[in-house]
Amino acid sequence: MKPIIGIVSRPQLRDNGIKVDVINNMSRRAIIKNGGIPIGILPTQDINYYDIEGKDMPKLTDEEKEDIINQINKCDGILLQGGTRWYEYDEFITNYIIENDIPSLFICMSMQLLNSMNYKNKGINYTLEKIGGHRSDEDYVHDINIKEDSFLYEILGKNKIKVNSLHSYAVVDSDLNVIATSSEGIIEGVDMMNKRFIVGLQWHPEKMIDFDEDANKVFKYFINKCKK
Repeated sequence: MKPIIGIVSRPQLRDNGIKVDVINNMSRRAIIKNGGIPIGILPTQDINYYDIEGKDMPKLTDEEKEDIINQINKCDGILLQGGTRWYEYDEFITNYIIENDIPSLFICMSMQLLNSMNYKNKGINYTLEKIGGHRSDEDYVHDINIKEDSFLYEILGKNKIKVNSLHSYAVVDSDLNVIATSSEGIIEGVDMMNKRFIVGLQWHPEKMIDFDEDANKVFKYFINKCKK
């Protein structure tokens, strides 16, 4: 049976003012194309996330946490998408994934989330900085150098690949295994080699599946790791 991959949705405010929970179409297709069944994991709080400032955001109740767990437990693996802001439910999901060793792929902002949750100083101010030159709509923006002792090298068997780049912030320090960097030394990937598969990537391989073999190899390997 194909593994079920839960994609954590992202709250989004559209230009017409409608509030939606989004699963990127390319994320959905990346799972299907590489042998998985995608389903959505939705936040369980009865609130409009864009109507509340961070400091006023209500905390998850025990019942809301249990409802998230019930969604996760229907899945064989989890994909956490990119975005512009993460919430308590993202942090709760990340901690649950790590504690229960659930194969998971963290993309762009979610890689930054993964790093922040596992960084000695904690908090976004100590792990991210504003950067320039790494946000472009081009298919390939720059090279990354891949560390051999990593899931990524195990997947690709290469020390260098070309990637896209859609981020304005970057991780500048990490307590995780840093698996890839740009030529400027920006951290482009992290993993936890002591887990079945927990990997964070700063670029967007889901946006490359129609033209890049390496991007599909990443998803295929991840999905194979999700098989029971």
